[in-house]
Amino acid sequence: MATKYVKGKLYNLKISDLQPDPNQARSFMEPIALNELAASIGKLGVLVPIQFCQNDQGAPVIVSGHRRVKAAEMAGMTEISGTFTDGDTRLQGFVDNLQREGLNPVDEAEQMASLMKDYTFNQYQLADALGKDQSSVSKTLTLNKLPEDIRSACRTNPNIPKSVLLDAAQMSTEANMRRKFQRYMDQAAKTGQTSVQKPKVSKQRALITKTDNLTGELDGLSWREWSQDDRNDLANALVGIRDKADGLLADMAQ
Repeated sequence: MATKYVKGKLYNLKISDLQPDPNQARSFMEPIALNELAASIGKLGVLVPIQFCQNDQGAPVIVSGHRRVKAAEMAGMTEISGTFTDGDTRLQGFVDNLQREGLNPVDEAEQMASLMKDYTFNQYQLADALGKDQSSVSKTLTLNKLPEDIRSACRTNPNIPKSVLLDAAQMSTEANMRRKFQRYMDQAAKTGQTSVQKPKVSKQRALITKTDNLTGELDGLSWREWSQDDRNDLANALVGIRDKADGLLADMAQ
């Protein structure tokens, strides 16, 4: 029998039981920000509960907080707190993404167009529902004119400014949009602005990687072809590594 939830009440939910919202606005989660959120959750926990509703089968469905759920799972958590909600959960989830977690401009534009179609909103009604200015909504919607290759580049690269996409969307043809966009990418590449930053690596993970790499280098090492002096130096280095490793392993066992 499905659990009967009470609106507004806080629950402790198993992450494995949570279902993603099939209509969620966010199509891409930026890896660096997600890793940072996971690290924060690992230290402090989830400070803001997610919101969830129930589907027709009674399973809990995430309304807002998809990033928090994913980051909590990455941090090794098996449960997360959430408040139950009902009513127009799709609109609630979209507004929460806009206000709390900063949607990618392309995802925002596509979701706005979808909401207008499904709710038969005009731009003024949509702006009122989202608490935005109509002119801002109108500008964002123009991003849907961009060809798919530009939109795909924007989804995976958070460093591309919305203003650049808006400028490109003003061009009269897709060919001109691509030229405008490519000029920005070429110019920005010279200053390193277009590349997605690599996830930050902690000192601990860097040391583990170095140790793994060293193990791989030692595997099948053709030391017999070395000079005697090099063999002796390698042997001394390996003894030093062994002594340090033995000491660390003994401390870790304790």
